[in-house]
Amino acid sequence: MDTLIVSCETIKDELNHAIAETNCAYPVVWLESGLHNYPEKLRARLQETLNGVAGYARVLMGFGYCGNSIAGIKTGGFETIFPRADDCITILLGSYATRKQHERTYFMTKGWLAGEKNIWWEYQYTIKKYGKKRGKEIYAMVLENYRNLGLLDTGAYDINELNTQTMEIAKELGLEHKILPATTGYIKKLLTGPWPEKEFLTIPPNHEITTSQLMLS
Repeated sequence: MDTLIVSCETIKDELNHAIAETNCAYPVVWLESGLHNYPEKLRARLQETLNGVAGYARVLMGFGYCGNSIAGIKTGGFETIFPRADDCITILLGSYATRKQHERTYFMTKGWLAGEKNIWWEYQYTIKKYGKKRGKEIYAMVLENYRNLGLLDTGAYDINELNTQTMEIAKELGLEHKILPATTGYIKKLLTGPWPEKEFLTIPPNHEITTSQLMLS
């Protein structure tokens, strides 16, 4: 077996779903979801993980660019393949073009909601620290560019189990609740190939990823 998967736990449900549907047998290294809140820590953790890769010819990355956190990362003696996506939400929506159609939407998935220090956790912490009135004022500013809370139906979990909770979150945050169709198709392409340049960034062995390579369209 010459391929390894390195993935963020935020899309664990979707990746496991895609693995089952494609009968993929590649081993997976999971990185904690909370790292996406700290680009420098994420970069360091990714570098540490890639430095430890041995015996594989290819590494498939279950990550988006995450605020260009992958810029500056050095690969080892293996090919590394990333989805051309700014973050995991774009991967689950299937394309950057689809993501741009929902510019005023704050997205939610099962993995996002279960992640460390997600927006609901942060909101509750803010209310506890500053009180209800001040906390709501703070989040009115935090979310001033958003109008909707979009729960992504990726097919990897029962959407009804989350719907009630996310509707309550949307109401508390002053956002309109929507269920949006999503997909594991992009992840399946990552697992199976081929990896066309328009959809995937292929990094050759022993290469440093540059910011200029992380272009989206």
